[in-house]
Amino acid sequence: MDKFYELHGLKVKSDRKKVLDAIDCYPDSPVYEEMAEEYDLICDEMVSLAEPVGILGFGSLLKEIETEEYREGTQVIYAVTSVGGQLSKRSTQAFLEGDYVKGMLCDAIADDLLFSMEDQLMAQLKECCAEHHTGILRRLEAPQDIPMESQRVAWEYLELKKRFGIDISEGYMMDPVKTSCQIFILTEDEDMFRAEHDCRKCSNVNCKFRNIPGAEITVRKGNETGRIYLNRGESLMDGLIREGYYISAVCGGKGRCGKCSIRVLVGDAPISYEDGKFFSEKELSEGWRLSCMLYPKEDLEISFGLKDESEFEILSDEVPKEEADMDSESAYEIAVDIGTTTIAMELLGSDSGKKLHTVTFINSQRLYGADVISRIQASVEGKKEELRNHIRTDLLCGFRKLAEEAKIPLSKVKRIAIAGNTTMGHLLMGYPCDTLGVFPFTPVNIDFIRGSFEEILGSSECRAEVVLLPGISTFVGGDIVSGLYACEFENEEEVCLLVDLGTNGEMAIGRKGKILAASTAAGPAFEGGNITWGTGSVAGAICSVEIHQEKPEIKTIRNMPPVGICGTGAIETLSELVREELVDAMGLMDEEYFDQGFPLGTTEDGREIVFTQQDVRELQLAKAAVRAGVETLLIRYGIEARQISKVYLAGGFGYKLDQKKAVQIGMLPEEFLDRICAVGNSSLAGAVRFLQQDNGEEALRKIVQAAKEIGLSTDQDFNEFYMNAMLFGEE
Repeated sequence: MDKFYELHGLKVKSDRKKVLDAIDCYPDSPVYEEMAEEYDLICDEMVSLAEPVGILGFGSLLKEIETEEYREGTQVIYAVTSVGGQLSKRSTQAFLEGDYVKGMLCDAIADDLLFSMEDQLMAQLKECCAEHHTGILRRLEAPQDIPMESQRVAWEYLELKKRFGIDISEGYMMDPVKTSCQIFILTEDEDMFRAEHDCRKCSNVNCKFRNIPGAEITVRKGNETGRIYLNRGESLMDGLIREGYYISAVCGGKGRCGKCSIRVLVGDAPISYEDGKFFSEKELSEGWRLSCMLYPKEDLEISFGLKDESEFEILSDEVPKEEADMDSESAYEIAVDIGTTTIAMELLGSDSGKKLHTVTFINSQRLYGADVISRIQASVEGKKEELRNHIRTDLLCGFRKLAEEAKIPLSKVKRIAIAGNTTMGHLLMGYPCDTLGVFPFTPVNIDFIRGSFEEILGSSECRAEVVLLPGISTFVGGDIVSGLYACEFENEEEVCLLVDLGTNGEMAIGRKGKILAASTAAGPAFEGGNITWGTGSVAGAICSVEIHQEKPEIKTIRNMPPVGICGTGAIETLSELVREELVDAMGLMDEEYFDQGFPLGTTEDGREIVFTQQDVRELQLAKAAVRAGVETLLIRYGIEARQISKVYLAGGFGYKLDQKKAVQIGMLPEEFLDRICAVGNSSLAGAVRFLQQDNGEEALRKIVQAAKEIGLSTDQDFNEFYMNAMLFGEE
C-alpha cells in the first residue's frame, strides 16, 4: 500500500457571506453594499490565482513533537493543503497600493478558499483509512494540540519543498502562509472517524471560521434533568434554545449583557474573556459561565443561574374582567399584543363585547436579543424561519391556554386582532427584515394585514380571521397606533402625549387631525437589559428602592429573595443615589462605589447584587433619549410642556414606575407630574377596542393618516436636548 497520497484535482470556491462575515461586514453595516460590490469584482480573479495542492502521508510521531497523551512512535497521518502564494501576493500588493478594503477582502477570500478544501480532504482521508484498515482517533493542530515544531516535521517528512515548492521559516510557519497542516492520530477502530476541525482549545471564541464537534450536555433545572447534544460550531446557549430551554439573551448572544449565565457542575469549561467581565474569581472557580460564549471541550453537566426569566410578571390592560354567561356567547374574539419582551391576550365575547379572560407570557424570541435591532439582525443572518416559528408557537400555545382556562373550544373563536411593532409583524408574517435595519428603513407592509388562522399561524385548528393592525413607519408600528386608538386620540380636542416606555421607547403627541410620532433609541435598560444585575419582572426582582444614609431598603416582586434588579428597581436606585448625592450631576458615582458598585442585597447563594457605574450610564443614556424625544416633539408641535392636557404612560414599566422619581432624574418634565396617567398595556387595549367597535378600521386609518413620523437620529434639536438631558439635578 502507498505511504504518500498526493491530492490531485482539488477545487476551491468562495462564499461571499462567509468572507464578509469574516471581516465583520453584515447586511446592516453602512459599508455592506460597497464591500459586497468589491468582493464581486475581485472574487473570480482570486479564484483563478489559487494553486490548490494537498498531500497525505502515513507515519509516526517523532520524539521532539510527542505530547503527554500521544508519545513517540504513535501512528499518524500527516496532512497538508495549500492554495499557493499568488493569493497572498495579491493581498500584499493591494495593501502596498493603499487599497486597504481590497487587501482585507483578498486576505479573507484566500482564507475562505483554503478552508473550502476541507470536505475534499476529509473524503480522501476516508478512502486512505479504508485502504489501510484504520480509523481516526483525533485531529491535532499546532499550537493548541501539538508543538509548532510539528509543522517542520511534516514539511520534512512530506518533502513539501520538493513536491510543491512550499518552504518553512525558522518560526515553523509555512510559506506560502495560506497553507494548512494537521496530524491525525490513527486507531485500529475502522469505524471511528473523528477528523473534524476542532476549535475548542483555541482562545479566539469569536473567530468567524470557528468549528466545534458536538458534545453531550446534562441540564439540571430545578428538579428536572435533561440532555442535549451540541452540534458542531454551536454554543451552549444556541443548543439550549434549540432544545426548548428558555435562557435570557438580552444582547442576542454576543457576550455583552451577562444574562445567560449557567453553572458548570461537572466537566471542564474554558473561561472566556467575556466571563471575566461578569464573574468574580470566586464565581468563576464555582463554575459560572456565559452560555453564549461557552464552546465545551468535553461533555458537561450544568445548572441554570438564578436570574431565570421564564416567569415574567406581565401587564395586560389592567381592566377588570366583566361577568358574562360564557354559554350565551355565540362566538368569541381574541385581542393580542405582541410585545418585544412579552405577549398578552384578551378573550372577548362576540355578542356582549365583554372581556372574559386574559393570559400573558414571555415572547420566546427574546432568546435572540432584547430589542428589535437584535431580532432584525438575527433574521438577516439566516434565522428568519426560526424567529417565525417561535412567535407562531408562542401564539398557538397562548390561544390554547386561553381557550382551556376559559373552558371554550378554540374553534368558536371567529376573529383575532393583533397589535405589535413593525418588526414583530414582519417576523410573524415571515417577511424579510433586510430593509428594516438599514436606511431608508423601508417596511414590506404596515397596512392592515388580513388572513386566515392557517395562513398566518400555520395551523388549521381554528377558522378565525386574523387581522394585524396598521403602523405608521418601521419604528412607529401597530402597537403605537393601537395605543393612540385606546387613548382615543382620533376624538381628542386637546393636545395629549403618549409615551410607551417598553423595550423600544416610542412616543406620539397630538390630537385629532394632527399627530407627531417618534421612536427613541432608549434600549432595553428600562426592562433590566444591559444592567449588570438586571432581570425581567420575575419573582425576586428588586422593584423598589429607598436609600437612607447609604443604607438601602428594597422590595422585591412577590417578596421573594432577591435575584436581580428589574427596570423600576433600577430607576428608583438611580433616583435615590442622585438624591443622596452618591451620583453627581454628570452621572459619576461616589468614589467609594465607583469601582465595585453600590450594594443592594444578596442572593440566596451569597452573591452580592450591586448597582454599578455602568448601570448609571445605561440609564443615563436611556432617560436622556426619552426626555430629548419628548422635548423634540414638543418643539416640533409648537407647544410647551405645561400646555399638554394629558400624558399617557404606557407599558408595564410605565405602569409601575414611580413617577416622582422619574421626574427627579429628568426623564420627564416636571410640568407633567400632575397630569400623568398610567394606562398599562395600551397596545392590547387598542386591539380590544378595535374588536368592540364597529368603526375600528375607519378610526385607525384616521390616526395613521393624521400621523407623521419625526426622525430623531438626524434632528439637530434632538441632539442638543439629548446632551442637556444627560445631566442630573435641577433643570
